[in-house]
Amino acid sequence: MDFVAIDFETATSNYTSVCSLGICVVENNKITDRKEILIKPEPFEFNDYNIKIHGITPDMVVNKPTLADYWDKLKPYLDHKTVIAHNAGFDVGALCATLEHFNIPFPTFDYLCTVKLSQKAYPELPSHKLNNLCDALGIHFHHHRAYDDAYACAAVMVRILEDYSLLNLDEVEECFEMEIGHLTPDTHLKCKKNKKKQKKNSKKAVNE
Repeated sequence: MDFVAIDFETATSNYTSVCSLGICVVENNKITDRKEILIKPEPFEFNDYNIKIHGITPDMVVNKPTLADYWDKLKPYLDHKTVIAHNAGFDVGALCATLEHFNIPFPTFDYLCTVKLSQKAYPELPSHKLNNLCDALGIHFHHHRAYDDAYACAAVMVRILEDYSLLNLDEVEECFEMEIGHLTPDTHLKCKKNKKKQKKNSKKAVNE
């Protein structure tokens, strides 16, 4: 399966304050590209708590481009691709909020949350946080570094595909009865853990 794993780190609780992005490209279940990009957040404010988590300081990004400046180079990684993230609600939410802030149209992609997916694939595990999940699966990485978090997310996805002998996103959706997220310039349908069941039309019998 081909997909792109992403991970954003933010300078504050504000979704537009992205200060780094990790990208991990997977082709046919093999990692073919990995990178981390430092980003000047908008607004340019930092929270001590966030710095403690990811180690990115204002001095490290004050002269870096904003996400808007990077976008022409970043968009090809995401547009018309399958995108995954661990807690995709946060990462896709940060992407959308930042693009909206800069009046940039959303890209088009399908996306999947590996938190929700791992909860269904490995329900016996007591925790599905990325560090605990990777410990259980024997995946080694440095937590809260965008570069490594994207890699760990990709490795989890590959492991699930292999453990369940799945070949593509349609098979993942069918196997786990999940609802895949869809983002387009005009719409945002969120990824959901359980596919919405269609109501069957019921007709009352008529006695003659």
